[in-house]
Amino acid sequence: MHTRKTQGKVLAGFVIAGALVLTLPLLSQAQEKSFAGKSQSSLDPHYIESKHDLRIKLDVKWELSMSPYVDADHIRVIVRDGVVTLRGSVEDQSAFDAATANALEGGAKKVVNLLTIEKKG
Repeated sequence: MHTRKTQGKVLAGFVIAGALVLTLPLLSQAQEKSFAGKSQSSLDPHYIESKHDLRIKLDVKWELSMSPYVDADHIRVIVRDGVVTLRGSVEDQSAFDAATANALEGGAKKVVNLLTIEKKG
């Protein structure tokens, strides 16, 4: 249970996080204009061009983090036009398959699974 003091800190954290989420698109637009003739999206493979892709990325990351079969700490999620690319490593074939299923549950139109299977030991 949170005390009043910690509740205030938690609330302040959410307010700051919300403010950052609102300003990030503005910052990325300003940066995009500063590159001579090149858009940010052509320079950064992780740049997300639409809010729809951002929503999918967040939902897929959430699904992966909630999965009991997948260690989401070792997976990068990239989204372009609703197509999700998964990169990184998982422990076994069942985690590989679960990651694909999680991406589809998160709203991916299609999943490109480039995960490698690495036994942890």
